[in-house]
Amino acid sequence: MPQSSNGTLSPIEKVLCLQRVDVFKYATTEMLGYISSIATEIALPTRSTIFTEDEISDAMYVVVSGHVRLAKEGREVVIVGPSQSVGTWALFDKTPRIMTATAIDDVVLLKISSDEFYEFLADHEEITPVIFRAIIERVKVLAPDSL
Repeated sequence: MPQSSNGTLSPIEKVLCLQRVDVFKYATTEMLGYISSIATEIALPTRSTIFTEDEISDAMYVVVSGHVRLAKEGREVVIVGPSQSVGTWALFDKTPRIMTATAIDDVVLLKISSDEFYEFLADHEEITPVIFRAIIERVKVLAPDSL
């Protein structure tokens, strides 16, 4: 299970990292500042498991440094690196994970818990349309014929 690091990232560094994540791409700097306040910095050594296939989703992770391997049924699907997210859908749906995420090398991640994200959206409703705009755009790319 991921452990909190000593918090080496400044609030500005967190915002800079979050602004490159597709689900937050339409958020203003001020909105990203709010989101960064609920993002926990986590440092993990090589070969650490971040989450496993079939475990209930409870958070998304943004890679700050290092690389994460996503695998389904033991087969590599993709490797993600800095400013990419894993487990993004956990912010919106607490269903079982469809892949396992493992640190390929030492990684630093920002963890955003889905419970904290829901509370955050309740307090900052102006951000909801911005997030949904990015999600709809992402779904259109993933499944263009379904909309």
